[in-house]
Amino acid sequence: MRTRVVFFDLGGTLLVMRRDKIFSRVLSASGFTVPLESVHRAYVGNEPWWLSRYGNRELTPDQTEEAYREKDAMVFAALFPEERKEKAIEVSKLARSMWPQLEKDIPLELYPDAEPVMEELVNDGYSVGLVSNAPPDTSKVVESLGLDRYASTVVISGLVGCSKPSPEIFRIALRRAGFSPEEAVHVGDVYEADVVGARSAGMLGVLIDRDDTQSGLECPRIRSLLDVYRHLE
Repeated sequence: MRTRVVFFDLGGTLLVMRRDKIFSRVLSASGFTVPLESVHRAYVGNEPWWLSRYGNRELTPDQTEEAYREKDAMVFAALFPEERKEKAIEVSKLARSMWPQLEKDIPLELYPDAEPVMEELVNDGYSVGLVSNAPPDTSKVVESLGLDRYASTVVISGLVGCSKPSPEIFRIALRRAGFSPEEAVHVGDVYEADVVGARSAGMLGVLIDRDDTQSGLECPRIRSLLDVYRHLE
């Protein structure tokens, strides 16, 4: 069946992850230096476990803060396995204290291929949507970046009560967009959340692997978003 709609993940796919830059600055403040790409891989590597634990739960503000502290500690441990657990906890607490100001200091940034691919898809008659594991106020981010000019369907986990890789969030996106799973492709940077999740809803999942670090996975894989055209029927 012909592809009629292309959904994109937001952070790490269309949007450069500020968390990587923020955590790099936190590490520098703690006396550690590591390439930004390594920070990104550590976050991606810990995402499946963290989502399975927290992704589909209603969290209070305190629980949310604790969940993110746990994620930061896991990322630190992945980057510096030789360090003591107490150091990971210390750095994660520092991260939470520095995060609000660093979010203000580091501007939002789209990948260079984000707007071009969305504009080209819309001009070619495809419907475009977003499916993101993110807090409710992410819809404001979508608007501020002008992505709502292209995306006619925007599904944010914090607004719908479920998150990737659950097939339900993809089904919500399909219902809102008005297409069947066979007519849809989803593109994202996290294999378990984006590819496996999309598959579980009957869609084709395509992995955006900009750094070419996930070659062993059995799925369509692209280095640039513009390459998604290779996987559209």
